[in-house]
Amino acid sequence: MAGTIDMDRGRASEAVLDERSEMELLEEELQHYRSVFESASMIVGHELIKPLTSISGYVELLEDKFGETADDDEKRYFLRLRESIVQLQEIVESFVQLLRFDRVGEQAGEFEIVDIRGLVEKLRPREGAERTRLRNSIDPGMPPVLLRRKHLEVVLDNLISNALKHSGGDVPVTVDAKTMRERRGNAAENVLIVTVADEGVGIPEHEIEEIFNPFYRGDSERRAGGLGLGLALVKNIIDIMGGEIRVSSSSGKGTKVTISVPLRDGHSPGDLKEQENDHQ
Repeated sequence: MAGTIDMDRGRASEAVLDERSEMELLEEELQHYRSVFESASMIVGHELIKPLTSISGYVELLEDKFGETADDDEKRYFLRLRESIVQLQEIVESFVQLLRFDRVGEQAGEFEIVDIRGLVEKLRPREGAERTRLRNSIDPGMPPVLLRRKHLEVVLDNLISNALKHSGGDVPVTVDAKTMRERRGNAAENVLIVTVADEGVGIPEHEIEEIFNPFYRGDSERRAGGLGLGLALVKNIIDIMGGEIRVSSSSGKGTKVTISVPLRDGHSPGDLKEQENDHQ
């Protein structure tokens, strides 16, 4: 009997050791892929952005030297060059951010007190028609909230830019926000709710489920020349923040994007509105 017990114990020990060895191998493999992932992020961030900056600088030098004597066609060529450079820079930056925010641990970030209305104003385009098209409807008296500023800033920057780009013309883009209590199951939590709405061409119903997939480009995205990374990045960050994102839209009637982000319990400055919203 004792021999049988010893054999069973030995087999159990061997099984534990095998399991540990397997876990160690998996951890090593995971660490390897993390290293490769980080290298890819650095390569994209440095090796692509650096030459684009150089190209932009040389285009400016050429324009300074020949701009005054250029004919209408040549001026149009310079304009197209600048626009293409900006577009490439935006694509590279979106890709870099998508890589970085795919690593939850390294993008945890510190909680900061954030004035949401002020943050939207910071993201307002500096010039052109888009500056006046953005309507900041957030109540000036809305108290600041405590959350990860960088995460929310990247989300709102992408949503606002996307709405301005795809609505087009003089269509206004409206941003609103509020804090409230939202019930989820048997628990309730304080959340920040932000909406970005436009009255543009809208999104066909069959595309709504696809727009958060990386590299997916609907009809409007293809016309605008985007790579389809912005909304994938937004969805990824919202997931990291433990929030939700919803889209309501139809062709020809505009689009409304709503994000809800949980606030840190017991640490939100100001009094949250004591509203109860049954989460569905």
